Amino acid sequence: MGAQIKWLNKDAAFDRLVLAGDIGGTNTNLALVGQKNGKLTIIVEAIFPSREITGLTEPIKELLQTTKIERADLVVKQGCICAAGPVESNCCKLTNLNWNIDGNELSKELGLEIRVINDFLGISYGIPTLDVNNPEQIFAFKHTDSSIPEPRLAAKAVIGPGTGLGAGFLTWNGKDYMPNSSEGGHLTFAPFDEDSQSFRDYMRKQLNANPDVEVLVSGTGIQNLYEWWRDTKGVPKSEAWADIEKAKSTDRPRLLSKLSDSDPVAASMLRLFVKMLARYASDISTLLLPFGGLYLAGGVAQKELRWLVGENLFMEYYEMAYNKNIKPLLLQVPVYLIKDYSISLYGAANACILQ
Repeated sequence: MGAQIKWLNKDAAFDRLVLAGDIGGTNTNLALVGQKNGKLTIIVEAIFPSREITGLTEPIKELLQTTKIERADLVVKQGCICAAGPVESNCCKLTNLNWNIDGNELSKELGLEIRVINDFLGISYGIPTLDVNNPEQIFAFKHTDSSIPEPRLAAKAVIGPGTGLGAGFLTWNGKDYMPNSSEGGHLTFAPFDEDSQSFRDYMRKQLNANPDVEVLVSGTGIQNLYEWWRDTKGVPKSEAWADIEKAKSTDRPRLLSKLSDSDPVAASMLRLFVKMLARYASDISTLLLPFGGLYLAGGVAQKELRWLVGENLFMEYYEMAYNKNIKPLLLQVPVYLIKDYSISLYGAANACILQ
C-alpha cells in the first residue's frame, strides 16, 4: 500500500495506548500513541499517500498488524481520527479528497471505538500537550516592546493557514481547558490598506461574492495573491517567473516562497501575506482575548517564519489598533508558532483519552 512506517519511540512504556490519525490532502498519518504519567508519546507512525488510498480500514489494519510483529503488547481498543472537513454523526466529508471517513463503520470493521473530529478541533485538543518553553515545539514571538507575556489560565486560540485556513479556541472552566470548534477561517476579510483593498476587490469580482479570509490568507490565498499581482501590477519577465506561471496552482506558493529570498517582487507578495495574516490574528484576538496564548499552526506559517519575524513584521501589524485601549490588551497576549508537526496526532490522542 506504499506505507512508510517509522518507529519514533520503539521501547516506550505506557499505561494507556490509543490510535491517532491525521488525514490531510497529501498525507494520511496514523500513529500509536502511549500515555504514561500524563505524558503522550508517539511510539510508531505510518504515513500513507492520501490520494493512493480509498479509506482507512486497510491502512489501520496494516499499521496494527505490522507493529504487533515488533511489539505484541501494542493493542488498542480506542482511536480518534482528525480530518479536514465538516463532521456530523461521527462522519467526516473530506474537503480535499474523494473519499470520506465514517467512524461508525470503522468501529464495526476494526472492532475498535473510533471517534472522528475536525482537524482544528484536533489541534485545539493538542494545544494543552505543548510546552511553550520547549523551543523544539514552540516559537514565541516578541511583541514590539520586546516583551513575551506569560500565559494565563484564560482562553487560548489557534489559527492555521495551510491549504485553507482553520481556526479553533479553548476555554478555561476553572479546572480544565475545553476545546471548541470554529469556522473562523470563513469570516469576511477586512482590508486595511490600498493593496489589501485592491486584492479583496479583485477576489470579489472573481467570486462574485464578498471573499472570506481563507480566500486571501492561506496557501490558496498565496496563489490568488499571485494572480491578483500579475493581473494588476504585473510581474517581472524572467525564467523564474515564467516557471511560476507555468506551474500548477498548488505549486505556486512553494515557488514564490523560494523566489522571495532573492526577488523583491516575490518578497513584497510574502510581506503582504504576513500583514494580512497578522491583521486576521489580531481580529481573532480582540474577539476571544486569548491571554492563555494565540497559536499559529499550519504548514504555511511554519514555512514562512522568516517573513513573520523579519523586521518584526507580523507583530507590528498584529498590534495595530486605532483605539488606544486595544493595543494594551494585544500586548498581553502571548503569541506562539507551533513548530511540532505532530500536533494533530497528539491532539487526536488527547481527544481520545479525554472522551
